[in-house]
Amino acid sequence: MPGARILLLGAPRVEHDGGQIEVDTRKATALLAYLAVTRRRHARDTLAGLLWPEYNQTRARAALRRTLSSLGVARAAGWLVADRGSVDLARDEVWVDVDRFRELLAECRTHGHAEGEVCAECFRPLSEAVALYRDDFLAGFALRDSVAFDDWQYFQGEELRRELAGALEKLSIGCGARQEWDQAITHARRWLALDPLHEPAHRWLMQLYAWAGQRAAA
Repeated sequence: MPGARILLLGAPRVEHDGGQIEVDTRKATALLAYLAVTRRRHARDTLAGLLWPEYNQTRARAALRRTLSSLGVARAAGWLVADRGSVDLARDEVWVDVDRFRELLAECRTHGHAEGEVCAECFRPLSEAVALYRDDFLAGFALRDSVAFDDWQYFQGEELRRELAGALEKLSIGCGARQEWDQAITHARRWLALDPLHEPAHRWLMQLYAWAGQRAAA
């Protein structure tokens, strides 16, 4: 099992060997999140320009060096890898909740049925995926002085919310087909909470309440 865990679905949290790492600066948190989600090595100049756009190249690179130094535990453990030109995460050494969330959803696409269908084998990965989603991507976090990073965070968050909505819809439909009304309603309510104006979710929840005999709720 990887020794490090990066949790980004909700308030960001970094763990190493079972204990939480106190990340000293918001830029360090942003750096780890960006490396974890983009899943590739980045040039130092690219990261410096992203996180310190108000600085010239020399000052931005110096700020990046200080930020990397503040992540000494990660570098010493070998899962944050930095050389003179680039920075990356050692994928075999780090578990990322966003990666796991998407792997679980992708698993359902290997079951041999249409995208919108739910088979018996879908319930486990879908249930595990929605349980991982503690809150929105990097909930409560923002840099404010980096428009590019904030834009990236926003669009990542919107994409993950859409993926969560799809998973909750499938779970609710699947539970409804089994007449597991309480679970179907729970998933449908969470689906609707993502977008209270989403009419298909409203209609489906009303139908579930009716089938469950909860006429007043419907």
